Amino acid sequence: MLLSRKTYISLLLALLVLNLGIFVGKLNLKVNEIIEREKCPACFGINLCQDIDDNKVTLEYTDFYSIFNNLLGIKNIYYGKYGGDKVIIKKLAQKIELEGFDKMICSDYELMELCFNKPKAVNTMKNFYNLIVAELISADMNDPNVKIRLCPTISKLPELFSNVLTENNLKNADYYKYLWSLIQINPEPILLQILSSNDNWPTPKYFGACGRIVIVEYIGLPLSAFIQETWIERAIIASSLLDAAYAFTFKNPKFAFYLTDISMDNIAVNNEQRAIFVDLENTIIVDKYPSDEVLKEKTAWNVTYTNQVYTDCKDCFIFSPTDICNHKISDHNYYAICQNILVQGLHTNFDNQGLLHNIPSTILQEYPQLTYLLNQCSKPDKFQSRIESGNQLKKVLDTII
Repeated sequence: MLLSRKTYISLLLALLVLNLGIFVGKLNLKVNEIIEREKCPACFGINLCQDIDDNKVTLEYTDFYSIFNNLLGIKNIYYGKYGGDKVIIKKLAQKIELEGFDKMICSDYELMELCFNKPKAVNTMKNFYNLIVAELISADMNDPNVKIRLCPTISKLPELFSNVLTENNLKNADYYKYLWSLIQINPEPILLQILSSNDNWPTPKYFGACGRIVIVEYIGLPLSAFIQETWIERAIIASSLLDAAYAFTFKNPKFAFYLTDISMDNIAVNNEQRAIFVDLENTIIVDKYPSDEVLKEKTAWNVTYTNQVYTDCKDCFIFSPTDICNHKISDHNYYAICQNILVQGLHTNFDNQGLLHNIPSTILQEYPQLTYLLNQCSKPDKFQSRIESGNQLKKVLDTII
């Protein structure tokens, strides 16, 4: 049946009003409306709940990124303000993932005490610290769904979690439930506390949580937004990336941290042109000094592991968690930075241009070793060290900038 022009216009106006109403509702969205506090203790924590109740945390609509994300809820990430700080408000997972988590805990009697609509008679009183340990011990190193891997042993877990298991945090009887929930959904807040920006790690400041949101420092635009900046500006950022590769591998004398989801969109650049890693969801943590009993099975433990580059898969980030876990040191972080950021822009829309594309001829004339070191850090020759090439590359970049 054909619609009259008047009816057609009426329908268009109705749709316009509907969409306007939706957007106005979004513009008036309060942080309290997205936190799902009722899901606690199957949540991420409660230390920021009072500040949220006092309206100290607000959503902001001051630029394209904040408007776009806050109205559409892309990736369940929102832009806001906490006091005087610009912040990112993260739900840490998509709606379907959170619903799956709720379904899992509400259908397992052993976990029923976490279920937000559990029967009143349920009182299983599980030891969630033991559940955390069991989860980390049983993790399949090669399962892509496992987001935090500790290897080759988790015997130093209390030491690793020293910034997390603080006396103040443990005053809350539900704290281990929060940690277990994070490990199930997204362990990034745990990593942000282990690799605290207060200790000069290249990570955003972690403010805390309330219900099923966490609040972290807003750093700046993603690295992909800088791909067409001047070469010197890109070289400054590249130097900080190589700093980060060294820090994650060597800074902590007892543990090495290997980030397994490094891309230009998971790195932001701050006002000092320093690269900051804003997505730590997927990480392998290697205990550098396991017991002698564990080392009996690690015949190549003290040999630095070199990640292979698969030339038949140009836009791939391929690595072996098992091989990384079988060596005290791996060049994984240098491989990720040099191959997938500096040489080729993994998952970017710029014809796979790496951050250091189009080196000016004047710079190459003065520093002819630059291209060689970049290539060796990306795809080292058989007897070359990717780590050593990366460290030398940083020295050259620092001389140039």
